[in-house]
Amino acid sequence: MMIRRRREWRPQLLYGLTLVCLLSISVAMPGCGGGGSSSGSGGTPTGTYNLTVTGTFTSNSAKLIHSIKVTLVVQ
Repeated sequence: MMIRRRREWRPQLLYGLTLVCLLSISVAMPGCGGGGSSSGSGGTPTGTYNLTVTGTFTSNSAKLIHSIKVTLVVQ
């Protein structure tokens, strides 16, 4: 005798997968443009840039701050 299990549809799973797909597409899209124009108009001028990236997390009265220095070389 076979027992059939009723398949339950979970909308949260569908919403989660949709969100992951949309985030993946939005992250990948900026890498799809640009092209090979090197006419020098627009964009960041060549050179070395010193940057500081800072992340901050706050939870109630606790605050966590972390910074890192990064060197960006534009060719």
